Amino acid sequence: MRGKLRVLEVFLLGAALLAGGALLPHLLAPKAELMGVSRAQGQFLGGVQSDFRLSLNPPALAAAGPEETLTLQPLQPYTPTALEGASDDYHCFLLDPKLSRDRMVTGVNIQPGQGSIVHHVILFKVSGEAAEEAQRKNTESGGKGWTCFGGPSVGSAASVAGSWLGAWVPGVGDGHFPPGLAQSLAKGSLVVMQVHYNLAAGAQPDRSKAVLSLAPPGEPLTPLRTSLLVAPVEVPCPEGVQAPACNRTTVLRENVRKYGLEGASLPQALLGLCGKTLEDYIQPVGEARAVSTDCERTVPADATLYSVAGHMHLRGVELRIELIRSGETTPKTLLHIPRWDFHWQGNYWFKNPVEVRKGDTVRIRCTWDNSLENQPVIAGKRLEPRYIVWGEGTADEMCLGVFQAAVKE
Repeated sequence: MRGKLRVLEVFLLGAALLAGGALLPHLLAPKAELMGVSRAQGQFLGGVQSDFRLSLNPPALAAAGPEETLTLQPLQPYTPTALEGASDDYHCFLLDPKLSRDRMVTGVNIQPGQGSIVHHVILFKVSGEAAEEAQRKNTESGGKGWTCFGGPSVGSAASVAGSWLGAWVPGVGDGHFPPGLAQSLAKGSLVVMQVHYNLAAGAQPDRSKAVLSLAPPGEPLTPLRTSLLVAPVEVPCPEGVQAPACNRTTVLRENVRKYGLEGASLPQALLGLCGKTLEDYIQPVGEARAVSTDCERTVPADATLYSVAGHMHLRGVELRIELIRSGETTPKTLLHIPRWDFHWQGNYWFKNPVEVRKGDTVRIRCTWDNSLENQPVIAGKRLEPRYIVWGEGTADEMCLGVFQAAVKE
């Protein structure tokens, strides 16, 4: 129960607060070409639309001398494994920066060792009781790390929600932040590196690493924070398809087996977070080519948004994130990806940072194609349709928006 509550609270905090963490970029792709075609409604960027000017790169960095860097990497390669019938392994490695004083991190460049199996990497900074718990877990494994579906599996909900230091998914650049912005890393802190391995192509030894760029001590910088905006995932099978995996309860039980209670508890939690019930999703879906969900959250504090990103998996077809100003009814589009591509999930920077106010609303909407013809192909075999809920595996689904922001105290 403790793990279930921790995951729920992390998402409640992450979705409701402009607080905690670092940028979550996202996923595997070749370089995108910027088209930069102006539109009356906003900016068009390689098929991505917004009412604000976007860029795939952060604002130009100010000229500076050679920066100090710190490389963090597990001592030994790790060969991931998954439970029978699953193809995903979430593994956490404990890394020690050995800092003798508080530092500010101006960039996080994560370099996966095996790009064919690494789905994402997230760095969590931990201290106090969370660090002690991480050290215990690492000691119990002989220094090899631990399984960690859903999060780092250490610390309280509040500490985890505010602990993101940086993240990577294929398609991301070198991870530098705009001038004047940084992530804090306190003296004595440890770093937990969570790596999500997808083993559809087979397991290989991996030794991913992170290179942190450090600002000179005492340089005045604004702390960056991260907000996650999530929506439930409830995607039925196409009408007329009869199979055990088309039953929601069957799928939830299987996810508990694959990911544990902590990693499989979010579907119901997200319904409550977004004020929805299963009845909101009980409707004819036909061939299930366009099944959608949405969620709205109220902005709790004045803040400046610097970037926005979205995340779905293999069945995603469209993602939209909007801002509704307090007292207004017409939304502004922050990010609209009308043709979702799992292999390109870049982070988008606002060329002019977007100011949001306490009481504004942010909304995310995701659409999936769960038809017979659109099932993922894994190891040369097309999967059978099943009821899709929020899940940790690549063949599951998510609906996630990520903002990088500076909160006005």
